[in-house]
Amino acid sequence: MSNYRWVLGWLGQVKGWVALAVLLMTAEILSNTATIWLNQQMIDDVLVAGHRDRFWPVLIQLAAAYALYSILFTLGPHMIHISVAKLRTLQSRQLMRSMFRIPVAELQKERTGHYVYHFTNDLAQSADLIGNDIPRMTQQFAGAVFLIAIMGTASPSLLVMVAAISVLYILIGRKFSAPRKAAGSEVSKNRSQLIVHLEEGVSSTREVLAFRRQAWEERRYRELFRIYYDSVMDEAKLFNRQLAISDPFKWLAVILVLFYGGWLVLENRLSLGLFVVSFQFTSRLMDTLSALFNGWMQLAGRMAAVDRIRSVMDGSQTADGSTRLTGPIRELQLIDVSFGYAEEGCRVLSDVSIALPVGRKIALVGASGGGKSTIASLLARFFDPDGGMIAVNGTPLAAINREDWAGKATAVFQEPYLFPDTIRMNLLFGLEDVSDEKLRDACSAMRIHDFIAVQPAGYETLVGERGITLSGGQRQRLALARALLRDPELLILDEATSSLDMETEREIQRALDERRSGKTTVIIAHRLSTIRNADVIYVLDGGIVAEQGTHEELMQLNGRYCGLVAKMSTEAAGIGA
Repeated sequence: MSNYRWVLGWLGQVKGWVALAVLLMTAEILSNTATIWLNQQMIDDVLVAGHRDRFWPVLIQLAAAYALYSILFTLGPHMIHISVAKLRTLQSRQLMRSMFRIPVAELQKERTGHYVYHFTNDLAQSADLIGNDIPRMTQQFAGAVFLIAIMGTASPSLLVMVAAISVLYILIGRKFSAPRKAAGSEVSKNRSQLIVHLEEGVSSTREVLAFRRQAWEERRYRELFRIYYDSVMDEAKLFNRQLAISDPFKWLAVILVLFYGGWLVLENRLSLGLFVVSFQFTSRLMDTLSALFNGWMQLAGRMAAVDRIRSVMDGSQTADGSTRLTGPIRELQLIDVSFGYAEEGCRVLSDVSIALPVGRKIALVGASGGGKSTIASLLARFFDPDGGMIAVNGTPLAAINREDWAGKATAVFQEPYLFPDTIRMNLLFGLEDVSDEKLRDACSAMRIHDFIAVQPAGYETLVGERGITLSGGQRQRLALARALLRDPELLILDEATSSLDMETEREIQRALDERRSGKTTVIIAHRLSTIRNADVIYVLDGGIVAEQGTHEELMQLNGRYCGLVAKMSTEAAGIGA
């Protein structure tokens, strides 16, 4: 689908408001033109011909025309503002929905600032193009046609002269169209890079200060700003060069009408009133043609923003299954699952087959890079397997509706994300009808309530960007409490307690065991003491399942698991053979 068809599709979303805006702005042109015609009558009929009885009727009509023009001059733009606001709302919703469906692999490749730029700049450009530029260009086109028709009626010879100069004016403008488009795209690209750098620079303030790289960061900003500034100046120079060449033709038309029209008046071939209005119409026509051409140039430049938005809205989307999962999870298996990250160029998992007993505590252990976190991501459905399948009640997970699965499974990762909002908001995370008692109960179980209670604002305490005012352990405990509030059938914990001291970790694990009794919990942990009582432990090594069993069974094998225990014996106090 071309950009123009895409634009027309969105235009249809607000066609009523846009049509009303165009109607009002066209009426605005007519009322303004009426004031000029009435000026002609005032000059020819009243002042020159001396028809005094026509003075008050013409004056009243003139006042009414100006009053109507003033009202329409306000109403038309107001309708445009409504159209643009509605488009921004609709497009931002669609863009947000599309972003939530972008494959995680694609999200990880792109800089966050680029997605922010889509909302802060590209959406505004797109909405202005559809809701403002197109109606105004329609108004200007209608105005140009109307003015040409009136000038043809008033003085055909003047119209021919103005038309010839107008063609030259437009041809000169066309010569600059391609360079201006390129310059506009360059400005937009450099502005995007600058804004992305600013967003990332603010986010990395702590690291910049910690490593004393303020001067380095400032140099990077200055260089990006210089590039952006140079591109803006290049665009301005190009525009000024176009004005220097084309504007004289615009004024040439006005001057020729002044001289030729004046000669016609002296020869009594044109009335003084018609000469005045012809001069006004010529000036108005040249301004309208100039605005129409510049609007077309701006529209073409804003198509770059449309391209960027469409790259998200129409880009690759994660597939959604059609099978509804309305009942409980009765069976969960990985069957010959293989997976590899494209950027790494190698397989992380190779034909892994695991039966995850429902209602049990399952642990995944092994050396770094063995594929543990990858399995967690696959279960959370951030990715789909390259080969094999994850089966839920005998149905491939890829075929199950994502919303249904999201209601069944919750994952807590090593670095949880917290919003720059209150502790309460971060805990609820969109949940409604959660009582304060239930909130405190979940936080108490995760050993975070006492900390919250001593804060001056309690649960209304702000946690800062990404929870920066909290320690790593506090962030993890909040994330665990957030997961408990959802009470999912499947809870995936990927190093979710790695920042806690051993005693607190044990207390939290005991609380989880109590509250998760009869529910499926998959735990990935570095400290083996936390998974000693797991119903089944899978040892992954090099993307395959090397061993499986309970803690006691694996210790008797004296294999990889036993080696991990020996290696981490100092960390895993209390674990024994």
